[in-house]
Amino acid sequence: MRRGGGYLSVECQGEDGSWTRIGDDGDWSTLFRWARSGGATSVATVARNIPPDTPPGAYRIAYRGDSATKGPFTGVSEPFQVP
Repeated sequence: MRRGGGYLSVECQGEDGSWTRIGDDGDWSTLFRWARSGGATSVATVARNIPPDTPPGAYRIAYRGDSATKGPFTGVSEPFQVP
């Protein structure tokens, strides 16, 4: 378990280019799966079902994890457009 926060966030890009968190792994529209894939390696799968009332714009998903050898890390998806 990750203490002090979740594993993922859904972020929306504002007009000024900044990113604002609009969802996380506690939302019904997000899915987070984690599985060990052998040895010290694991695979995380993150998905979001975009709710029908989501405003158009640029969005991204950020994942925060912890490595036993390298410590905390963050990965961010390429931005995607919601029409």
